Amino acid sequence: MASDPAAVEQKASERRANTRVELEVEVGLESDHNFYTGLTQDISSGGIFVATPIHFRVGDQVSIKFTLPGHGSALAADAEVRWLRDPHVMRTDAPEGIGLRFLSLSPDVQAAIARFLESRDSLFYDDL
Repeated sequence: MASDPAAVEQKASERRANTRVELEVEVGLESDHNFYTGLTQDISSGGIFVATPIHFRVGDQVSIKFTLPGHGSALAADAEVRWLRDPHVMRTDAPEGIGLRFLSLSPDVQAAIARFLESRDSLFYDDL
């Protein structure tokens, strides 16, 4: 039985344990066989959303690289696709993309993300 993508994203947003903040930067995604790019929409200490038309499956693992404002060098992390957003199915104006959960972050990357999150206002999602 296929799950409803809108329900998948709603359940993902309900499970978020980490505060998310807005972030719009280019992200490089590398899988076993390909390299893709996308744009972030938000980030937390636990993961990142990447707006991309490239189709992934929940559970796919990727290596990502991105920069944070105020941080000079690119940050790298391994991540897993946790949820998908398909605006055609969900009937939303939100961009198509993937919710990624960080699998491994070096202490330097963790610290850079923490500093960035502390310097920004968190995003709040309406329950409506």
